Amino acid sequence: MIAEPADSHDPSQRRRLRSLAFIPSMLTLANLLCGFAAIHFALRAMYDFGAGVKPEDILTLQQPFLERMLPSFLSIGAGLVIVGMVFDVFDGLVARVTHSTTNFGGQLDSLADVVSFGVAPATLLVALMTQELAHDAILPSPISEHFLGRATWVSAAIYVAFTAVRLARFNVEHAEADHDFRTFRGLPSPGAAAVMVALIILHDQVTGSMRHALVYALPAVSMVLGFLMVSRFPYRRFHRAYLLGRKPFSQFVWIVAVFAVFWSNKAPTLAVLVLWYAISGPVFHLTRRWREPSPTPAKVAAETKQVTVDRPR
Repeated sequence: MIAEPADSHDPSQRRRLRSLAFIPSMLTLANLLCGFAAIHFALRAMYDFGAGVKPEDILTLQQPFLERMLPSFLSIGAGLVIVGMVFDVFDGLVARVTHSTTNFGGQLDSLADVVSFGVAPATLLVALMTQELAHDAILPSPISEHFLGRATWVSAAIYVAFTAVRLARFNVEHAEADHDFRTFRGLPSPGAAAVMVALIILHDQVTGSMRHALVYALPAVSMVLGFLMVSRFPYRRFHRAYLLGRKPFSQFVWIVAVFAVFWSNKAPTLAVLVLWYAISGPVFHLTRRWREPSPTPAKVAAETKQVTVDRPR
């Protein structure tokens, strides 16, 4: 006999859960609005740049501590994308807790993610590259006369397009009965966006050759992230891998150590962490393939014979 949910005979509790059903959608819309606000600040940065306002004359948040963390409008936009990730985590969590997971909520979540983790990071990238390449009279555009200008725009366009493809594929695969909920197939769009915005924030915190290198690396990074999103590399779910269940004490020590390093060097540590997650899929996949023994001819023949036998006529 199938056990009924504990709240199936409690009308008052069911009413409370139904009354909370709108909260996941509100959190999803908050994620969407964070993406929209990030695009706004990218445009605001472009407005000040076009108006000839010097970066040192711009007061963003007018608070010393926040000014050090987010010294430009591009950094504020990147920070808003991170806030959108927080809303994205909690909308799914609240939906499961309140038993209000619906197909409508899943589709709304994907639409919000396209904006917050696709269009917004790409717009921030184009705005940053426009500022940095202006001294060479290079404008990121599909009709730019310079190869770097065209390549920058194309890389951002590929990133946006592959974000949409990644989310559409996730919706289809998520509905399959044999879907493995322990891992992601391909880099999740929030993970790709985290790399983009972490490098944008790092760009505002470094100077000299490091800053120059980031400028020319970002278009290539965005294109690689796009291909990783539509790849088949398996990525572990962060909360399952590091937070849920029984974990060894050494992992707790590592988490505390990473948090301590992050507190003292926020932008570099964030960039290293998200970059490691982005490459973890290919690294773990290749490591597993290398460790697995090569199939012998006899094994291949046996598997082929089994498939032939099981094939319906």
